Amino acid sequence: MNRKTKSFLTALAACFGLCLSVGVLAACTDDGGDGGENKGTLYSIQAPSASDVFTVTDLPEGAYEGDTVTFGITLTYPEESILDRVEIHGSETGYRQLTADAAGKYSFTMPAEPVRLSVDASYYPDNETDNFLSWNEGNPTAIEIWQAGYDGEQYLDSDDGILTADVTSQPKGTAAFGLFGYEARVISLDQDVSPAEALGDEPEPVSAQNPSRTIGLEIHIDRTKIHAGTAKIVLIVDNKQSFGDQAVLACTVTVTEPEPLEHVDTWEENITFKVPKNVEADRFFFEFVDLDYDSSTDARQDQTFWSEDYPIDEDGYVTVTLQYVPGHRYSVRAGYQEIAGFKDFSINFVLDETDADYNTSKNELTFEAENGSLTLVLG
Repeated sequence: MNRKTKSFLTALAACFGLCLSVGVLAACTDDGGDGGENKGTLYSIQAPSASDVFTVTDLPEGAYEGDTVTFGITLTYPEESILDRVEIHGSETGYRQLTADAAGKYSFTMPAEPVRLSVDASYYPDNETDNFLSWNEGNPTAIEIWQAGYDGEQYLDSDDGILTADVTSQPKGTAAFGLFGYEARVISLDQDVSPAEALGDEPEPVSAQNPSRTIGLEIHIDRTKIHAGTAKIVLIVDNKQSFGDQAVLACTVTVTEPEPLEHVDTWEENITFKVPKNVEADRFFFEFVDLDYDSSTDARQDQTFWSEDYPIDEDGYVTVTLQYVPGHRYSVRAGYQEIAGFKDFSINFVLDETDADYNTSKNELTFEAENGSLTLVLG
């Protein structure tokens, strides 16, 4: 090979190598584009600081404008924690709050600037006391779901399950023992067991003689709206007399299914009361209590009738119908409401009935047959 031919081949090889290098360089500086397409600037995503309460998963360190960024958040103590807020922030984007999808993942579209992810999560382990509040030692650890009477009839309104928190030390900025201005809220960490509507808007205050001084708070749990399982209940109280003075209490309550009620047959018995005409009152009541009540049955323990539902006629008589369990004894009470409270009547027979008996000295009413009737005079 002569020198001229060798020089030409050397130049050709150098040119080929240069072209190859330029091609490789172009591929490396394509900013990660797909198929050689230039996607522009890769913007950084700043993750939140490490936390003992949560872990962020699958969050990339950066993304291009328009990319969909998806990540997850795992709570270290899922049954005792709650995610308060998840948001991204950028100088132009501002604060943008994110919500999880059905799979528990968070997503956002990457803006044309660096962003910072922030996560606020709260950990609520069970405790007995915090700052100026303590759980009352008599609080229940289990609450039973309320059930209606036989065949779905609601005999009585449900009584609530109650959790009480007592003020056990003087809050900051107060001149006397107790809370004089505060904000309180209740959170359930188990919405399937104890949904928010079962807890109401806020706890009820327990006041001392001075109505403005609160010495405790009651969380009322509607037993008609809860479901079997365990529920973490959290009470957060901010003392408005001193900035930042806060108490946080948490407890776990077990919600249980009630035992099925045994059905018992009942009779309907009519009782007529003769009300004195000289009594000036707008509201009369007539109350019966089953003295042989068995809580494992669907019978009613108390039956109260008010004059607004059972008006007294012009002759002073009113008739009510009692659901009576055969063989049971019932106490009878009748009275009226005054400004100072309730006042009771004395009760006596008007007629001597053969199918019923009222023992005045023992205050015991009994029936011997169904559809019986009895007339009582009030004095």
